Amino acid sequence: MKNKSLTFRIFINTFLVGTLVYFICSFMFFGNLYTHFEEQIFNELESESIFLEDYVLNCDLQKLQNLKTKNRITLIHNDGSVYFDNTVSFEKMENHALRSEFLGAKDKGISKISRYSSTMTEKTLYFAKLLSNGDVLRISCNQHSVWVLVLGMSQILLLLLVIAVIISGISASWISKKIVHPLNSINLDEPESSDVYEELKPFTKRIAEENFEKAQREEIRAQYTANVSHELKTPLTSISGFAEILMQGGTDPKITEDFSKSIYDEAQRMTTLVNDIIKLSKLDEKSIAMEKEALSLRSICREVMEVLSASAKNKNLSLNLEGDSGLINGVEPVIYEMIYNLVDNAIKYNKIDGSVKIKIQELQNSAGARDKVILTVSDTGIGIPDSERERIFERFYRIDKSRSRSLGGTGLGLSIVKHAAKYHNASVLVTSEEGKGSTFTVVFEL
Repeated sequence: MKNKSLTFRIFINTFLVGTLVYFICSFMFFGNLYTHFEEQIFNELESESIFLEDYVLNCDLQKLQNLKTKNRITLIHNDGSVYFDNTVSFEKMENHALRSEFLGAKDKGISKISRYSSTMTEKTLYFAKLLSNGDVLRISCNQHSVWVLVLGMSQILLLLLVIAVIISGISASWISKKIVHPLNSINLDEPESSDVYEELKPFTKRIAEENFEKAQREEIRAQYTANVSHELKTPLTSISGFAEILMQGGTDPKITEDFSKSIYDEAQRMTTLVNDIIKLSKLDEKSIAMEKEALSLRSICREVMEVLSASAKNKNLSLNLEGDSGLINGVEPVIYEMIYNLVDNAIKYNKIDGSVKIKIQELQNSAGARDKVILTVSDTGIGIPDSERERIFERFYRIDKSRSRSLGGTGLGLSIVKHAAKYHNASVLVTSEEGKGSTFTVVFEL
């Protein structure tokens, strides 16, 4: 049944349950019916004993012998010896002192006992009663066992079984289809609009969430493709235009030099863009081949400050580093790229004569062990409007597109920061005040 459909499984289980219930009810019915008949027979034997008691006490055994009855009547003295039996010669009968019905009558006044025959197809019912003279009157009769009763009704039972199987089959088929119908009717495009069982609502909610996430991913992918195309098309158009003019010849050396520089700048911009896209793709796919190692954030920050010192000097910015060594376990190129982008943005979008402050803190838990390492990059730049703060980590998103392009930005820097942090199970927080500066905080959980 491993590969069977849900409808079939519900059908077969419902059908089997219905059939099982039929057999259980049948056995209970015949068992109770047989017990009822047996009790009725004992009641009849008891009534007969009351009628026969007068004959025994009056010692009228001849009338007792001539009495027409299908039941066996036996009289037993107080010592267990038999002195009368209406079916066999009592002289040949053994002493009944140890018979259970005799002992029961002596003890409680009356006794009801049943014993099966050797073939189990018949049993004998014994009713014994203690008389006022101390003797015991025993009346017995034969009764077919319940199996004989069942065998005698086999035809009607077989007919009832066929009817029960048909009803169970029809009911099971209807129930299975009724149960499965809401499942087959789920609208996978809008699952939460489907009328389903309460137990399935978490499932439909999950599908709806996945559909929403899928739509978002598709929208991001389409937007990403459009942005990449646009970002590549702009420098390519410039390169193509300048190159076409140069091919025609006749330009003076100064124009040729300017055009060549523009071509070089646009080519460098394309190279930077492609490199950033490759970095993001590797972070997305977690396909970075390098293993994590023990790193000092302070050491990496010093390297970044040395590389960007010229850019900071051009705007007369002060670069400051303070705090702990910030030992973490990470991939050095990825951590370097993350810090580089944070510091580079802090310089690009800063004001003349401003400052960039880098701070590293190591926090400890209650047991005294290092718990977190926090890297903070603060600037005194233009700040980020509240309405734009949620979108700054999106790919190719720029608050001021013209300003970003003039500064050489690709719109991928903060996306790289976000993915690099995620790759190291770290989180990025942003606080900013427009016109006064921004602070980016990266929290590494150790």
